[in-house]
Amino acid sequence: MVRSPRGARGADQGFSLIELVVAMVVLGTMAVAVIGVIMSSQSQGVANRSRIAAANLAAREIDLVREEFARTDAGPVNLAAAGYVLNPHPLAGGTAGQPLVIDGRKYTVVRTAQWNIAGTGASACEGGSLVAYPTLGVTVTVTWPNMGGVQPVVSTASLAPDKETGIATTDSFIAAKVLDQDAKPLSGIPVTATGGATTTGHTDASGCAVIRISPPTAGAAYTITVADGSYVDLSGTANPSKNSGVIMPSQIYAGASFTVAKAGSVTVTIVRSDGQSLTNAQASGSPLTLVASQYSGATGESPRVAGGVSTTFTGLWPTSYGAYFGSAAPPGGYDMVDLPPGGHVTLEVTLEMASVLVANLPSGTTNVLAVPTGTVPTTCSTGTSAPASGSGASFVLMPAAYDLYAVGTTFACSPGPVNVSLGSGENEDITWATTTLRIQGLSTGTVWIAEKQKSGLASLTTCPTTVGAIAINVDGARSAPVVIPAGSWYVWQTNGPWNGTCVSYPDLISAFGAPYGTAVLKNWASTPPPTLYAALTMTNISTTNRYLLISPVVVTGCTQTVASPSGTKYQSTGKSSSGTQSLTVSGVPRPTSGTTTYYAYLWNKENSGSGNRCTTAGTYVVGPGTSVLSKNTSSGGSTGP
Repeated sequence: MVRSPRGARGADQGFSLIELVVAMVVLGTMAVAVIGVIMSSQSQGVANRSRIAAANLAAREIDLVREEFARTDAGPVNLAAAGYVLNPHPLAGGTAGQPLVIDGRKYTVVRTAQWNIAGTGASACEGGSLVAYPTLGVTVTVTWPNMGGVQPVVSTASLAPDKETGIATTDSFIAAKVLDQDAKPLSGIPVTATGGATTTGHTDASGCAVIRISPPTAGAAYTITVADGSYVDLSGTANPSKNSGVIMPSQIYAGASFTVAKAGSVTVTIVRSDGQSLTNAQASGSPLTLVASQYSGATGESPRVAGGVSTTFTGLWPTSYGAYFGSAAPPGGYDMVDLPPGGHVTLEVTLEMASVLVANLPSGTTNVLAVPTGTVPTTCSTGTSAPASGSGASFVLMPAAYDLYAVGTTFACSPGPVNVSLGSGENEDITWATTTLRIQGLSTGTVWIAEKQKSGLASLTTCPTTVGAIAINVDGARSAPVVIPAGSWYVWQTNGPWNGTCVSYPDLISAFGAPYGTAVLKNWASTPPPTLYAALTMTNISTTNRYLLISPVVVTGCTQTVASPSGTKYQSTGKSSSGTQSLTVSGVPRPTSGTTTYYAYLWNKENSGSGNRCTTAGTYVVGPGTSVLSKNTSSGGSTGP
């Protein structure tokens, strides 16, 4: 047997691996091409079948319209009045207004009808004279899902009614043109004419809506409105309108034209330049500027207000938009983004926070509150707070205008600078202005003040007895102005400590106001004169848990089991304990003339089991000069000068 040389291939050997791969690639390419041709043919066949079905539906609708047109004398007028109709004639088993289904595919049939009223011109919107006997123009458009590049099927017909069944020769017409943002006609847009009654027409394929009206002999003016609220004009106005002026009978008014577009929306999001987070509460109410490249009026910049970190503005004309924080454009400019008709875009606004130092704070300030101007806090419970360090406080705030308030150990909410405008970045220091108090007409005693809100006392009938932690000695105000925080203050005079014997209290025990940054002059001897007080003491009290009660009238309720005796009364701050001791009631008003008798009681309000009862302890007779008066429980009464 003869063998082939090594490496030689015999006639009966197969293909190599490389040849096999090449063959498969060639075969695959041919298969893809063939499949593409098959798919394209199939797609074209589906499109052709869809167009045939749509053409049949359009022809069917035209035939049905012809039948309705000729059925009755009112047919032409009724078809014109219907104007724009969607799927008016369903197939068997279908519902009017719903798509027509053929072989599982849904078709939408839109029919428009309006009078052809012009003797010349492509449409009434282009001008022309009113013909004596208008015809009715009918347009049927059929569409279906997934049309791709296939155009809708459109069929038209012009129907001429009998002279006796047409429209009145005295009728007039408004022809309104509606174009989109690219000056292309919009079809199917409702347009109304209001002049007493409201009549509606719909635009045809040329964007022209013909509205039939019946003005009186003297004529009438009409308001013409684009009645689709999803469209806006260049100014962003939905349902734009125009006035026609007086239209006489048998006229065509073609002076109303509109350029509208599907309204879009823009969301503006605020981000801090330092990368820190921003809350909705911080951003809410901040000023923004939205800029449109196309606009009506003097400028495309419109001031807006942020509703939070992200705010969406709707009803916008499709054009390019940009935005920035505040009212001054950033030096580096800002990005512009195209907004398509009916679309939505998002703009990001970079914000540099405002920083500022508030200096020269009132003594005792623990923190400062910044409140947006226009917000009036009653308790300093809202706003942005910064702790005081020394006599100053540092803030990082949203750029805006603010009112400032100080909170301290001896005052609750002291007003400061108002309407302070802070811009992005570093701001100049804010210096807190000084408020001072000067007292005249008082030569003896010690003068104290307590801030009304911090005290929690809505009103007083005598010198306060519960303000020890916040009482401020302003005795120096008798000789020179003393610096105090702005606010509303109670002021009183004692014989020494804040809770010492109440000597006098000016202005019928009313708090006085110290406005921010002002010099307040308090005249102790002003009219009406200050109320003077006496301190009444009961000595030799041997029973424990008794309070000294003083009243200008007999307290009959003391003989009953009551939580508190009724009527005007003054009570000692402390009660008796073991042993013999004394109790004093300060702040008992002195009369300006004559004498006043005060009834004294030892009041047991501790033992509810045996009743909160009072024991009479005599009387005090107080005159204009009485300042201190003492009596023993064993004596019946005591008289002062």
